Amino acid sequence: MFPESRDTTPKAGLIDETLSTTRSIVATGKRILRSALGTFLYHTGLLTPLVRRANSLTVDRKTRSPKLRKSAGSKFGILCYHRVGNGGVPYHSELDPSVFEAQIRYLQQHHRIVSLCQLAEEMRSSANVPPTVAITFDDGYRDLYKYAFPVLRRYDAPATVYLIGESVETGAAPWYDRIFAAVVAFPQRRLTIHLEHTEKFALTSHLNRLAAAWQIVCYLRSIPDVQRKAWCREFEAVLPVPESDLQDRMLTWDQVREMQTLGMSFGAHTMSHPSVAQLSAQELKTELLDSKVSLEAGLRCEVEHFAFPFGKPSDRSATSEEYLRQCGFQTAVTTTEGFNTARTNPFRLHRLQIGGAQPMSTFALALARMFYEESPTEDFRSEKNLRRPSMDEPVPARSPF
Repeated sequence: MFPESRDTTPKAGLIDETLSTTRSIVATGKRILRSALGTFLYHTGLLTPLVRRANSLTVDRKTRSPKLRKSAGSKFGILCYHRVGNGGVPYHSELDPSVFEAQIRYLQQHHRIVSLCQLAEEMRSSANVPPTVAITFDDGYRDLYKYAFPVLRRYDAPATVYLIGESVETGAAPWYDRIFAAVVAFPQRRLTIHLEHTEKFALTSHLNRLAAAWQIVCYLRSIPDVQRKAWCREFEAVLPVPESDLQDRMLTWDQVREMQTLGMSFGAHTMSHPSVAQLSAQELKTELLDSKVSLEAGLRCEVEHFAFPFGKPSDRSATSEEYLRQCGFQTAVTTTEGFNTARTNPFRLHRLQIGGAQPMSTFALALARMFYEESPTEDFRSEKNLRRPSMDEPVPARSPF
């Protein structure tokens, strides 16, 4: 099962190269224009009034021109952070603590911040409120305790952390961090590995290694979870994981309980962070219900909120949504970007992912766009674009090598 052969004549190669160059130039141009627009709006103070007027920017179907219209109902935004800190695991996520503090300061000055519980209740009751933001963190990295938690307390900003059950119980970093750590530490400059097809990665820079690891993780999200586990075992038998790099990276129960006592909230993020769409019926119980039970025992309170690992439509399923309801969860968040309204399916809540190093103008523009642009339609009580997990016995996974 290899890719179909392609025309390798000089003409075909020249066309492919030209198209690739053109796309790159267009993408770069869009980034430059977006950055310039964000800088202008941020420094002129125009972003906040735009959001507070609760308008939406749509595209006229006939003229294809942008059009402003008054929004119906309140808008609710949820921010998705992962790690606050630099260096080491997780390699795929870095955010300088000083940048994080500047972002929280900006949110306090220009937006209404509430807890996720309050946001969910205001959505259920169709409350008439100004554009509102809730802050969330996925996975439960220990950097949150050291860097994010003090900032949140200083600015009196509520937040919710979605914990991976096994990680908080054992201290073990998630499986995808093990993939990243192994690829980053791999001593050779080339890696040949079987994914859907045979892939040859040039590991000539740190960025190349991160890109290779991410491609591997994306492939593993697309296969049944039992296959993913078998693939990872064989992968680690050939590419040793630097265990010392993975030590003391996750929150402990003592840290979680201290944060809870001082106002932080916690939700479930499965037991082992699989792609939920790839789970069998029994695996759904283990990952969803067991994570709720485990966290409730440790937190000594009810856990009502859930975050889908990875969170894209292909990582979720209609079956898992119904099972979350049966387990007693009240909400589930995704990583589909956009705002939420009273009509949004509470088990497909949108979130804006916050990346690493970026100017404050870019952060402010991303917030404004979240509230201003039309929210995606696939998450409004529709089964469109959601995959149901296969309940059949999976085919044995192909060897990674």
